[in-house]
Amino acid sequence: MKSVKWLTLAVAVGFCGTAAQGGALLTQGSNEIGISGQLDTSGVAGTDFDLKAKYAYFFWDRTSLGLRAAFGDNDWWSYFAVGTTAEYNFKMPEGYRPVIGTDMVPLFLGAAIDYRHVSLDENENALVFSLEAGTKLFLTDSTAVVFSMIGEMGTEDIYYDKDEPTDKNLLFELGLRFYF
Repeated sequence: MKSVKWLTLAVAVGFCGTAAQGGALLTQGSNEIGISGQLDTSGVAGTDFDLKAKYAYFFWDRTSLGLRAAFGDNDWWSYFAVGTTAEYNFKMPEGYRPVIGTDMVPLFLGAAIDYRHVSLDENENALVFSLEAGTKLFLTDSTAVVFSMIGEMGTEDIYYDKDEPTDKNLLFELGLRFYF
């Protein structure tokens, strides 16, 4: 019975989304505010908690440049980061619409450079270079759910993977982005 309720809800939301024909606000002059959390299941202290906030401005259609801040913590370490980010959003092919929502970015690519202060065995400061690829599902013209995969490389060993320090990290991110 519970699965029937979820199926009914999904179908209803799908029909509402197709009725609201619109376009995402990914045009020149738009602003983006993002809030996301990260989940890294291969951390040495189990699952790591991360929170990230982002502001970006679309200088060109589908291309944004912005600033971001992040905070992360688990039983062994904590960090704070500030940095810059750039992102390009690809279009859906003409004639295609998502089943749920008003629009979809089937693929976006991003790059970022952060300054990160980490409290691990001792305090470390590092530059972190990040690459990101993901998808955005617009629930409305100004609200999107984002799922992406991020690869990070630091100038110092600021991550742990299988009980060894490393300068690389791979993680998944789930977040919300708001456009105005």
